[in-house]
Amino acid sequence: MFDIFNKFTIDNWLVLLSIGVPVIIATISFIINLYAKFVDEREKNRPIIFISLHKHHENGFFNTELKIKNYGSSIGWIKNIEITPLFESETGRQTLDPNGFTKFKNFPLAPNQEIISLIAVGEDATIKYVTDRKFTITYEANFGTKHFSKKMYIDSYSIDEKNYPTTYSDGHYTEEYRLKKLNETITDQNRIIAKAVDKVISK
Repeated sequence: MFDIFNKFTIDNWLVLLSIGVPVIIATISFIINLYAKFVDEREKNRPIIFISLHKHHENGFFNTELKIKNYGSSIGWIKNIEITPLFESETGRQTLDPNGFTKFKNFPLAPNQEIISLIAVGEDATIKYVTDRKFTITYEANFGTKHFSKKMYIDSYSIDEKNYPTTYSDGHYTEEYRLKKLNETITDQNRIIAKAVDKVISK
């Protein structure tokens, strides 16, 4: 069978290579491109799980919340959550559980699903805020494909809680803005009162 190759001349080998090499390169390129598309499509449909902090005033109380949400397009199975350092109370008196998210093990979070945990409220708003609290979230995606169906993700980031903005019940961040609006409201009311008084006097 292989005797035919013994009779090949240099020209024969050159012709064979000129045909075979492009075919091999095209095949390899096709496989690489196919895999790249698969990875790209999988990453577009991955879960993206994120923990955010929210400090706000509402009805005269100062509240602090942690929110965990899946911003991605598929279910993410939370394997582990680390908070470093852990939340601590300023006074040692804490009725809430500010580190409750660290108890999540094999916990599924659907796309757009969110869980809000109130970690400090009113008189219990005595959390020790730090400028560098690290959150590390380990979660797994199950893409339901025959090959490469599961992938583990580890996202890690820090939050500066001391300088994190505080919102108010009307949705604004700063007292300056609120005072400006209050002053504008008082000015408008004074104008209305002045007009009413002028009408009474003119009569």
